[in-house]
Amino acid sequence: MLKMAKKTKAKLPNVAFGFGTKFHLTADEIMVYIHIQFAKQVGLMDSEVTRTTVDMLIDDLGWWTSKESRDRSKMVKILESLETKGYITVESTNEKMSKGILTITIVAELRETKAEASVKWKVNSFKFFGYTEIFGDDYNLAEKDGQKLIVIAYVLWRSGLEGYKIANKEWELVLDVTDKTAREIVNKTAVVKISGAKYKDEDGQVKQEPNTYIPEKKVSVKSKMERTDQRATNMTYLEKFREKVTDIKYMHDDEVLMELNDSKTKLTWKGYKAWKETDCPILKEAGNKKFEILEKAGQTWIREKLENDYQERLISQQRTHRMMEIHMNNIEGYEEFQTSYKPKENKENIFFDECM
Repeated sequence: MLKMAKKTKAKLPNVAFGFGTKFHLTADEIMVYIHIQFAKQVGLMDSEVTRTTVDMLIDDLGWWTSKESRDRSKMVKILESLETKGYITVESTNEKMSKGILTITIVAELRETKAEASVKWKVNSFKFFGYTEIFGDDYNLAEKDGQKLIVIAYVLWRSGLEGYKIANKEWELVLDVTDKTAREIVNKTAVVKISGAKYKDEDGQVKQEPNTYIPEKKVSVKSKMERTDQRATNMTYLEKFREKVTDIKYMHDDEVLMELNDSKTKLTWKGYKAWKETDCPILKEAGNKKFEILEKAGQTWIREKLENDYQERLISQQRTHRMMEIHMNNIEGYEEFQTSYKPKENKENIFFDECM
């Protein structure tokens, strides 16, 4: 099996992970696309061009079987698919691609393309943008396995986004396989998994946050990842809670959501007001559970104090509203008795008025 030099690199547009979009690549397509870049000849003027043949690609990847014609047909279909999806252009010296010398050009513009994918179990859509650099040692770790290469490349990209966790459902979609198969692929790939923290949901059921992954070659940063794990866990937990909230007024208010849903966050006037005035059953239930916790801790005085503050502010608001109504009524009455006399227009000031 060919090994690539550590410092050599290929670039993979992240839209290649975009499940459900026209840019999504299969494991074989990604394997070939990345290998084409590593197979570039030194000295060519255009760094995006590779000169090769179908047989050479099959040989380099170790994909020969007892049925060579089928192997060639498979490689041709992969190249045609990559061209159709906009990743490469292919020129051949022969009408039959399998018999000609190929000039394959990487379409660099695709690295600037963006794509989105929506799923039922997530409110916000997945966004795919930019590109990931895959170095020779990353490529070698994949062992010519396209599925492993997808995992390594996806982890390389996502590990660069602070606090990003990858759910098993996400692996299913990116790899386009079942849950069981996705777990098996990830487990046998050279990435380090940091298990997500466990917690209890609103029903008291023990759940686990999605896992964090880092490339095996960067295992030395594991301790750094663990230090940020708790903060990332809180944000992921908050996002899950947010997806259930129906009150638009508080849906994106992180302060209110944390106060009502997180037992360790202090409940202030702002969170209490939201609980009192919202029609969202999720927020109501979260607040009720918060008060139960406070009651068990012997801190019922907190709710009493917040309620007193709430009533005082409510009375103050009502008083201000009444005074405003009285003021507006007086103004309306005053306007009814205004004279119809209009002073003569001062022509001398017209120029200055228009220039103000």
